[in-house]
Amino acid sequence: MKKVLLVLLLTIVVTMSQQVYAAFEDTYWGVRALGMGGAFTAVANDANAPLYNIAGIANCVQKEITLMGSRLFAGLDGVEISANYLGAVYPISEEWGTVSFAWSSLGTPALARYDTFNLGYARRLNDLINLDTDIVNLSAGLNLKYLRQEINFDEDDNDLSDSKGAVTGDIGLLATFENGLRVGFSSKYLTSPDIGYEEKDSVSNMNVLGIGYFSELLPYVNIPTFTADLDLIFIDGETKFRIGLESYILDDKLGIRLGGREEAFDIGFGYEFTFLNDSTLAIDYAFELPFEIEESYGSHFLSLSFRF
Repeated sequence: MKKVLLVLLLTIVVTMSQQVYAAFEDTYWGVRALGMGGAFTAVANDANAPLYNIAGIANCVQKEITLMGSRLFAGLDGVEISANYLGAVYPISEEWGTVSFAWSSLGTPALARYDTFNLGYARRLNDLINLDTDIVNLSAGLNLKYLRQEINFDEDDNDLSDSKGAVTGDIGLLATFENGLRVGFSSKYLTSPDIGYEEKDSVSNMNVLGIGYFSELLPYVNIPTFTADLDLIFIDGETKFRIGLESYILDDKLGIRLGGREEAFDIGFGYEFTFLNDSTLAIDYAFELPFEIEESYGSHFLSLSFRF
C-alpha cells in the first residue's frame, strides 16, 4: 500500500510540473506569493522572499517570521500530502544588510519527504556603486541551500528507506524604480545538484525574470496599494510563466490576491493586525485549483506572519 501511495505522490508532483525536481520548486510555499500564482520575483519584500528572490530581503525594514501549513489536492481518497514553510528575516543595518533563514517541506507522512534549508544574505547596492536612490533601489543576494529527500516504502513485505542530500545555491537581483516599475532576477539551483539514490537525478538550474509594478493608487481605476507581477521561468530549454495581482484595502489592512500559471489558478486574501511599536500580525489564506488533477477540488494554504 505504501508503494502505491508513493507512486501516486510522485505522479502528482510530476504532473504539476512535468519534472521530478518539482518537489524542490518554490510552487507550494509562501501563502501571499501563492495567492498571486507564485509570481513574486519582482515583489519579494517579506519572509517569503528567500524562496523566490533572495535579493528581496534587503528591502525588509522589520524583523519577520512566517509559518505556513497546508493541505494539498484535497479530495483525493487515501492521500494526505502537505507543504510546510518557515521563514525568518533579520535586517541588521543599512551597511551590513539582511540575513534570512527558510525551511520548506513537501511530503506525505511516513512515506516521502522533500526538505530544503536556506541560509541567505542580501544588501542594497546604491551606496557601493553611487546610484541615486531617488531613481532606483538596487539589491543583490545569495542563498546557500541544502536539499534532502527521503523515501520509505514496502517491497515484498520489507520496509525500505533511503535518503539523499545535496548542497547548492541561488543568487538574486532586484531593482525598484521610483515610477513603480520593479525588475527582479533569480538564478536557482546554480550547481544543478544531484539528489538521486542509485542513478543521477539532478535538480535543474532555473532562471526567473520578474517584471512588476506598484502603485499606491492605480491610475484611472483607483485600485489602492496595487501590485502586479509577471514571472518568466527558463528551465531545461522551456519557458513557463506566472502572473499575479494584489491590492490592499481597508486602510491597507485587507489584502486581496489573484494569480495563475499553466498548471493552476489561485486566489487569496490576508488581514493585518497592528500592535504597539508598529508590530503586525498577518493571517493569510490561499486557495489553488489545479487544472490537471480532476479528482482534486483544490489545495488550501494558511500562514501566520509576525513583523516587529
